[in-house]
Amino acid sequence: MPFRPTLFNELPQAMKEDWDPDVQIFFHGQLILRSPDGEGCDVAFNPIATDHVLTIEARIRKKEEAPAPTRAPAPAPATDLIRMRHLGPLNFRNSEAMLIEVRGGAAPIVPAAFKLIGNEPIDLENRASARPDDFRWILNVEGPLFHERPLNFPGFPSQNVIRLRRGEYYFKTAAHPSDRLLYDRSGGGKPPATFDTIGSVASASVFLNEHQTLIMRWRDGTRDEDRVLRLEQSDDTRYEIYIENTPLFLDTPTEPELPGLDEFIHYYKILDVPEAERFSVVPRMRPGMGNLGTPDVPCQVLTEDGPGGG
Repeated sequence: MPFRPTLFNELPQAMKEDWDPDVQIFFHGQLILRSPDGEGCDVAFNPIATDHVLTIEARIRKKEEAPAPTRAPAPAPATDLIRMRHLGPLNFRNSEAMLIEVRGGAAPIVPAAFKLIGNEPIDLENRASARPDDFRWILNVEGPLFHERPLNFPGFPSQNVIRLRRGEYYFKTAAHPSDRLLYDRSGGGKPPATFDTIGSVASASVFLNEHQTLIMRWRDGTRDEDRVLRLEQSDDTRYEIYIENTPLFLDTPTEPELPGLDEFIHYYKILDVPEAERFSVVPRMRPGMGNLGTPDVPCQVLTEDGPGGG
């Protein structure tokens, strides 16, 4: 089954009043998210996207100092402590490149991958149609706006994947591109469409119970065994994990260069889709915005959430 849809107003009251997770995981760039069984999430990274590089970083900070991201994850303030940082390809483990899971605690762990949504239908042509953190702003490449069928991505059964397991993960949209941008969809056998906004950065929130630990396992080539990082539950500490597959160096594009910033070109290098059925999603400046300069254009993460997944 795909991600488990959960309405924002169905969350426990404490979550609705004070969204303060112990661990916040951000996903940015050439990544595809899917939940194969509704109990975890596989994050496949595109190893052949031109100029994109996988980076993973874990930070620790006091909970009250943790700001909510607006566009893309902000640079760490001086009070942050970086617990791990990895740049470049991961050395493969037996079944994945990295495993993230929740362990410990007195109560049994009931794993689930929730996508948080609102009561109203979402309309990518109208940014006011839903709250900005609704997960459905993240483009579902298997959904009705695109291929309307399950796609074959060989990265998921391979080792080019980061797996989230043994915990409750609450997925939301963490950031949108600049409101000065529109996105034009073309091709794929559908009439052209313009999206008023899309989701560009996704996030997964984890709430740890007492004595629970989030554990990251990976290999970086410096030793034969796994590296292990344990992020333990604490009343005053929050952890942030950034998983990004983006260009290391990207000059701010000029307006004439925007048509060349089509992330789907890179995704189709690894998605099994015939040429005639492929889509293009290209940013452009919103008419009437004036000479305000070109805003940042973050790479967009995708989901494979099934034909009915929004």
